[in-house]
Amino acid sequence: MTDILSPSPKQQFFDNNGRPLVGGKLFTYEAGSSTKLATYTDSGGLTANANPIVLDYRGEANIWIPPNVAYKYVLSPSTDTDPPTNPIWSIDDVISSQLITLYGGVDEGVANAYVLTFTANFTAYTDGIVIYWIPAHTNSTASTINVNGLGIVDIVNQDGTPLTSSQLVANQVATIMYVGGQFLLISSGIAPSVVTGFFTPAWTGFSADPIGEIFYTKIGALIILTFGVFSTGTSNSTEMSITNLPSIIRPQTDPNPRAVCLVVDNGQSASGAFSFGVIPGTMIFYKGTAPPSATGFTNAGTKGFASYTPIFYTTLA
Repeated sequence: MTDILSPSPKQQFFDNNGRPLVGGKLFTYEAGSSTKLATYTDSGGLTANANPIVLDYRGEANIWIPPNVAYKYVLSPSTDTDPPTNPIWSIDDVISSQLITLYGGVDEGVANAYVLTFTANFTAYTDGIVIYWIPAHTNSTASTINVNGLGIVDIVNQDGTPLTSSQLVANQVATIMYVGGQFLLISSGIAPSVVTGFFTPAWTGFSADPIGEIFYTKIGALIILTFGVFSTGTSNSTEMSITNLPSIIRPQTDPNPRAVCLVVDNGQSASGAFSFGVIPGTMIFYKGTAPPSATGFTNAGTKGFASYTPIFYTTLA
């Protein structure tokens, strides 16, 4: 760790009469404890002071401490014992505060696998590290970053989901914070991309399919499907699915129920659910909020969706 100098350039200590504490002893502990904690002789942080530190003929010592580490200092006369039994004073929570917010420069990696190399005041990833940096490439999918060779770490959204295309933009400042083993994307200077379009679904489970197109809106990873006015058809099966979901709005991985939705079965509205089949582009609907062994629709009347019913899901699952 690159340490920083304790607030005074040269630490000097005094006895109870205001005279330099020649040969005095300074004990350094973890804050709030009796566990000794090392200080250092210089900024390199390689050579630890003795503990206790024995003060020189002016009552002085070189004391360098890591940033943002809490100490307890106990000052004693030269005649005191270890541990001290007759201290002059004891001060807890001695901290050399330094904001761990750093400019990391321009990355040296490739799209989706970013690399930063810069002078930093940390040599390990710890919670709370914030880095401002400039991607040299726009990402196209889930992304990672390696800072100062400390290891490859995922960059994720604040809900823990992977990044999607264009959340990191070349030559635009991004902000990330290390928390719990990954870097959270705090800001990227851009709003999520919005893509809209239509497609004509390929239905299964109908003798007469619902008529018309489905309108989709893609906001980042969020997908909203909206069905038009002719969104029901004639049922000839207990199943209902779409088999040609466009690739731009397909989830990154497959199955399992995604979310609830409203369906129409035999002309009546009902609660429903949906999942994505093992065949890419297949969207399977169920009557009820959890998939039974069959999809549960009545093999009669009309089924589908009420007009302009929205369905929400994400592409990140």
